[in-house]
Amino acid sequence: MTISEKNELLDNMSICYNRINYLKIISEEKSQPDMTAQLERRKNRLKIEIDGLLRDLYASWIGDVAQLKSKLTNTNKELNRCIAEIEKNINFAQNIIKALDYVDDVIKVAADLVP
Repeated sequence: MTISEKNELLDNMSICYNRINYLKIISEEKSQPDMTAQLERRKNRLKIEIDGLLRDLYASWIGDVAQLKSKLTNTNKELNRCIAEIEKNINFAQNIIKALDYVDDVIKVAADLVP
């Protein structure tokens, strides 16, 4: 995997991290402390994984870059769909739970990349 490809993966993970921050704000505005706490835990976990990837940027990563990039891109699209529904006040709790699952998917990809 080239440095450029590694940076693209990190960029996609950063997008997910930023979306979690946005969801957390929405959850706080809707006075949903349990959801806010879940989002905060996932955000912290993803940050740990991103930091680990940054430390190991020059290490040899395994996996198919195109497949990983596609998975992260699709996961971020689904996360954005959840956010769009939340913004329209559609199934808030269900969409937060879906969003948390997508964040978990990104965390798993990140964890699997660290040798």
